[in-house]
Amino acid sequence: MRYGLVVDVLGIAVVVSNVMIWQVAQRLKVVDPSYFKTRDGQLHWWDIHSLFCVLGMLFDRKLPNPKHGKDIRRRIVMVRVLNALGAMGGAIFLCITFAHPELIFAK
Repeated sequence: MRYGLVVDVLGIAVVVSNVMIWQVAQRLKVVDPSYFKTRDGQLHWWDIHSLFCVLGMLFDRKLPNPKHGKDIRRRIVMVRVLNALGAMGGAIFLCITFAHPELIFAK
């Protein structure tokens, strides 16, 4: 059995996870405009400072804040779980790729 399909599914899951993380960040910016302190007050995917702010959102111990509401709390927990699953998927991908490349790449 080849694991190329598994790797493709993991890649799609990581992309979907990143899109969801950005959507949660945009919604959090609307709920609490003071949370992200970027140069222009907006979150842009091409701005490295915005990327660091969104990454910080995933690991911030102060979140989820009860003042932000149950919806934001649920979404933040969900993207944290998705991020952890994506990291595990990436580790599995690297392990399989470097330890057993014949499982992914057909000869």
